[in-house]
Amino acid sequence: MSLMKQAWLTGFLFLQSAWVAAETKSAEIGEKVTQPSEYFGQIVLSLVLVLLIIFVSAWLLRRYGRFPGVADGNLKVLGALSVGQRERILLLQVGQEQILVGVTSNRISRLHQLEEPIKVQDNVPVSSQFSQRLQEAIKSKGKSQQPREDN
Repeated sequence: MSLMKQAWLTGFLFLQSAWVAAETKSAEIGEKVTQPSEYFGQIVLSLVLVLLIIFVSAWLLRRYGRFPGVADGNLKVLGALSVGQRERILLLQVGQEQILVGVTSNRISRLHQLEEPIKVQDNVPVSSQFSQRLQEAIKSKGKSQQPREDN
């Protein structure tokens, strides 16, 4: 920072501190002093307002997407296979074409472009498939552990 800018900044800060000192007055004898408990409600209301703004903003981002109109729904991830700690193979659908890509931490490369599209079940997210298999496993384990009643 140049010497001139430093001088202007120092002068500005000095004037601002002098203005604040002039505005601040000390309590005199017999004068009522404002207590923090008197404006506690304003503090709580301000905090609630800020939190409300944050939650409404998060809801709007989730509802309308972060970047609306970027792919217009033409780009879909149809499947993913993890082949290492940070390596994956993804099946993407771009319009009517399906492309198999390899994704690493440094690079994305096209492995193969499918000539015939693979039919993938829509509306069945991977998490629901996992939850269904987990529920089936729990049910089958529960049935095998039930005590038998011998006559």
